[in-house]
Amino acid sequence: MALLRAVIYCRCSTEEESQADALRNQIWESEACVREQGWALTDRYVELKSGTTTKGRDEYNRLFEDLLSDRFDIIVIKSQDRLMRNVKDWYLFLDRMLSCRKRLFMYIERKFYTADDALVTGIKAILAEEYSRELSKKINNAHRCRQVNGKKAVLTSRVFGFCRMSDGTLQVEEAEAEIIREIYSYCAAGYGSRRIANMFLEQGYLKKTGNPLTAVCVGRIIRNPLYKGTMVMNRLHYDFDTKQTVKNPREQWIYREGAVPGIVDKDLWDRANQAMTDRANRFCPNGMKTIKSGKGSYDLSGKLICSQCRKPYYRTRRTGAGKREVIEWKCSNYLEQGKKAENNLFGGCDSVHLDEGILFEILKQVSAKIYPFKEQYKDGMISCGIRLFTEALSHMPACRRQEKIESEKKRLEGQKDFLLSKFLEGVISDRDYQKKNQELEGKLANLKAQKDGLAREEQGSGNLKQRIALIEERLKNGGMEKAFVIQMLQDVSEIRVHGWQLEICFNPLKNHVPVWIDYPFGPETVKGRFLDRRKIVEILKKNPCATAGKLGEEMGRSVYMVRNRMEELTKGGYIRFQGKGGHGRWEVLKELPEKEASIKAGGL
Repeated sequence: MALLRAVIYCRCSTEEESQADALRNQIWESEACVREQGWALTDRYVELKSGTTTKGRDEYNRLFEDLLSDRFDIIVIKSQDRLMRNVKDWYLFLDRMLSCRKRLFMYIERKFYTADDALVTGIKAILAEEYSRELSKKINNAHRCRQVNGKKAVLTSRVFGFCRMSDGTLQVEEAEAEIIREIYSYCAAGYGSRRIANMFLEQGYLKKTGNPLTAVCVGRIIRNPLYKGTMVMNRLHYDFDTKQTVKNPREQWIYREGAVPGIVDKDLWDRANQAMTDRANRFCPNGMKTIKSGKGSYDLSGKLICSQCRKPYYRTRRTGAGKREVIEWKCSNYLEQGKKAENNLFGGCDSVHLDEGILFEILKQVSAKIYPFKEQYKDGMISCGIRLFTEALSHMPACRRQEKIESEKKRLEGQKDFLLSKFLEGVISDRDYQKKNQELEGKLANLKAQKDGLAREEQGSGNLKQRIALIEERLKNGGMEKAFVIQMLQDVSEIRVHGWQLEICFNPLKNHVPVWIDYPFGPETVKGRFLDRRKIVEILKKNPCATAGKLGEEMGRSVYMVRNRMEELTKGGYIRFQGKGGHGRWEVLKELPEKEASIKAGGL
């Protein structure tokens, strides 16, 4: 009979992390248990850090994946809480373990897990999770108290401009501090973050990491109050239930003046920050950021990836000809470092810029192929949508909201009368009366604003037919197609931007092969002019008698543009006109060079 194969899983609990030999002893005990039982030890899963969830626990995740293999029969652990202190993860582990016909042995209790233990182990998992939750609260509270009452500044990592001494205090690192003072001086004088970063790059300045000082770093330095000696703490909080680090509201932030030595004085810090704010308002007068980062800000956020540097594309706005707003997507490396050049040793990117309107037209074509719907169904779908919109807009709960506002208003007015009576009776002081009365007045003002908003909504709802007609018009003129594009983007993992093409990659579970699409560059770009010349050559091969007017109609270009491209081709010796007085035919003399060769040669 073959020996049963066993593996061990060892992990220190939170309360044992301070014990140097705790993990070593646990490994020794686990291996001794395997030998005593006469099993064959096939692998060790040793976790070097504690944790309440499976996130970041590489060895546990490896064990969880290996459950699907035939590498072992038994898992040996010290006790249930060594695997996790999370109820959901516990049951997920059990489900996979039992379905793969593996067994779990807890050597402290000297027993295998059985189906009869499901209730007891479930309760233990709940208790362990609750213990971890309470421990997390205590740790967070202790950390906050240290921030409020601690005498030493608490920084989680090395901060540019400072170095930590052996006694835990922070000391200014003068070489870096001089750079920081120059940054603030330049910013106060009107220089932008990117220009400041480029100035240091031209001087050959590098951080200790060997990387250049980027515009993002410069912006963060300018906005950081630490450099005027003010530390802002308690901005982040670890939420035990969601297992995520979340931002605390500003009113919970802890400000400690003079917590660290100031590198710049308060006046220079204020002037630099005001200059930065003024620049932002000047370039974005409507209050909108030029660049929207972060997944989810737009439908294409996090999807477009530069194939050259693997950096994401960001959405930008600029004013084009005729004060027309142009929305483009550009490589973040280009926005950070500028265009790639021979003297730019540290970065930059010359990847193409994508027009958002053209991009959505391309995606519409792809969507129509992947998620086809018959045109005759479009009217029915729009009619159904309009009916739902009409029903929703016709039953707006404005009346109920109005009633609630009136009821709340009467309640607050009653409180004001009661407060006044107590003040007149001398029950409360003048100061307390003023404070509470001001609070009630603020609530009443807020209710009035809500009531005015409802009145405007009711006035707008009077134009219900006009609103419905507008919605219907948008659905008929591209709204349906755009909805399909947005739905398709949910299934797209990334869109890789190559030199001449877009590669649309779908999530693996969708079983779609990558789609390659040629990007239609505009005639104002070098690549667009090359594509126009190539198109002219292709048409003239098929129709040598084609005129500039005919070519313009077929290409969607003006006659002026077509003539310019034909003149370039003629001078380059690629085409020749045989005939006189406008009568004759075009002859293609030689083929155009390859795309990249053509661009490097100046277009021809």
